Amino acid sequence: MAAMLSRDRFQAARAFVEAGPRPLDAALLRHGLGEADTEAVMVALIAFQNPDGGFGHGLEADMRSPASTAIATSIGLRLLARVAAPARHPTVIGAIDWLAGALDREAGVWPIVGPDVAQAPHAPWWTWSEGLSENWNGFRFNPTAEILAHLYHYRDAVAPDLLGAVEAGLRFTLAETELIENAYDLKCAIRLGEAGGAPADLVEPLDALVRRSIATHDPGDEHASPFDAAATPTSRFANAVAAAVPPALDAVIETQADDGGWSPGWNWSFVDKAAWKAAERDWRSWITREALEVLLAWGRVEGR
Repeated sequence: MAAMLSRDRFQAARAFVEAGPRPLDAALLRHGLGEADTEAVMVALIAFQNPDGGFGHGLEADMRSPASTAIATSIGLRLLARVAAPARHPTVIGAIDWLAGALDREAGVWPIVGPDVAQAPHAPWWTWSEGLSENWNGFRFNPTAEILAHLYHYRDAVAPDLLGAVEAGLRFTLAETELIENAYDLKCAIRLGEAGGAPADLVEPLDALVRRSIATHDPGDEHASPFDAAATPTSRFANAVAAAVPPALDAVIETQADDGGWSPGWNWSFVDKAAWKAAERDWRSWITREALEVLLAWGRVEGR
């Protein structure tokens, strides 16, 4: 019999999120449970948006800078799309406008962060440098592929030349990529593959590339999870990780802490203890919400 999260442990996890440091996670959880509307999530999310339209302020919790970045703006648009925020809402338009200005049009990619990341403590992997592109595979998948997914979702609010510039870069990327080896690149490619809206000449090679990459990816990679491809049973790539999902669900249930939450598997307290403490609190709220969402989607919560 499959392990189940008991009613009491579900309530403990929910209470953990509700008492967490970020109202955003509580609003997202309530929205997923049908107990909050889109506006409630947007009110919480707008707290992370800058006047320039981009997102920052620790929305990506390992980056404490208030400055707008492509990675934080991608997360912001992901959440806006998730709760079906209208394409003409000022929050959506602002994010798209910021992205239009931040795109490296020659390469068709978004640099994942900029120099302003240094305004506040951050994890060492977010340190900006002139050569940062080399460490992030030219930004071709992370964050560019995921951002393109969000732009397809909000196509009616996106200038055709912006889509065209990114699609041109993606065509080049797909033609020269046999496998996606980095777990975060693969997550972004999966999100683009799930989004829909891409031209047929991109959909077919992207789908094939993602499936090849999932099939050959190291199952022991601590940065990857079956739920990257199978957040729900109906996810586009769920069949590619079908065998890995049941034990992964069991592991989620087993690793819940006594206080009801789940914890990140990384730590950068060696950079700044106080900043990491704040980031860890934020991550625990985010990760606990995601754990509940996965368990609910896969029918692993008692009575739900």
